[in-house]
Amino acid sequence: MKGQFQVIDTVRHVVEPPDLWERWLEEPYRSRAGVRVDGSRVAMVVNGRPVSRNAGNFILNATYREIYANAVSQDFSPQSHLADMDIEGVDVGLMLPTAGMYAIWSDHIDAELASAMARAYNDYLADYCRADARRLKGIALLPLQSVEASVEELRRSVGEHGFVAGFLRSNPIVHRDLHNRAYDPLYEAALELGVPLVVSSATGSVLPELGSDRYADDRFSHEAVSNTYEMWVAMLSLFAQNVLERYPGLNVGFLGAGASWLPFWVERLEEHWGEIPFGIDCPNVLPPDFVIKRQGFVAMEPWETGTADVLHEVGDQAVVWGSQYPWPALPSFPNELDAFVADGSLSDEQKRKVLWDNAAAVFGIE
Repeated sequence: MKGQFQVIDTVRHVVEPPDLWERWLEEPYRSRAGVRVDGSRVAMVVNGRPVSRNAGNFILNATYREIYANAVSQDFSPQSHLADMDIEGVDVGLMLPTAGMYAIWSDHIDAELASAMARAYNDYLADYCRADARRLKGIALLPLQSVEASVEELRRSVGEHGFVAGFLRSNPIVHRDLHNRAYDPLYEAALELGVPLVVSSATGSVLPELGSDRYADDRFSHEAVSNTYEMWVAMLSLFAQNVLERYPGLNVGFLGAGASWLPFWVERLEEHWGEIPFGIDCPNVLPPDFVIKRQGFVAMEPWETGTADVLHEVGDQAVVWGSQYPWPALPSFPNELDAFVADGSLSDEQKRKVLWDNAAAVFGIE
């Protein structure tokens, strides 16, 4: 707990071991894929081609190693993760990927191999979460190259491993946006299983990525543009292209890009839906902003100061909290909850909803 508040951190990351694929990927895929990971744990090569465009190794950064000394010294073990959660005041953490943000997300990886890699990753993550299954909750990597395989893997991960959500990248894979009707069986399966889907992004994908055309050699600008704008277009696909209103019990979250952008984007969609001439071709029967407020959620991050504005725009039920631990974007560790808990513009009831109740309800956490 942090003070009087229980805390679910919806944006925590495992830092996968470099030998994950050697240990967990089944044959014949292990030999065939030739998965190679460098010391950054992120830059990877699969089938002789890179799956990320990241440069540099943040784990070697002296400041990073000082901030996360315990995790680094224990090679990012689940035990070190749990110990840092105790220091932070986090009760439950949802485990998003690091290398898994890139591992299977390339059009040159065929559906069979992507499925095998997703199984390997999810089996590794299930083993990781077994260190304390009450506090560490898995989110399943889904091989979107095959919708049928994604459905199968979501069912397996929820049924066998107890995972609480499925993971989607925002970028188009095999030239499919998230509103492509081919994905309907996946959305139906998530609804049937009673688990949400979460969309996240990380700069440096080899898939089509917003900002890479203009800022290919400017990492600062590319990072500033990519993460948030990828969330915008993913939300546009799911909430303004007649997807989520066709599955009114399905929740979709947008994690890892903050939440302060949401009021503007909701108002932007509200402005244009049904408008002549710009909005008359929108396939939604219901206004996108209505569907977002009913079925969407976003994660506030420690450095954001606009929580009250976001709650005012979308309601108390659509916001959760996420830290980004242990990525380099978290210089306030282990005090990232302090500003939120001390925020005088929020009531205690609102803080309880953001820190625990909303995530507990959507992810089925007791």
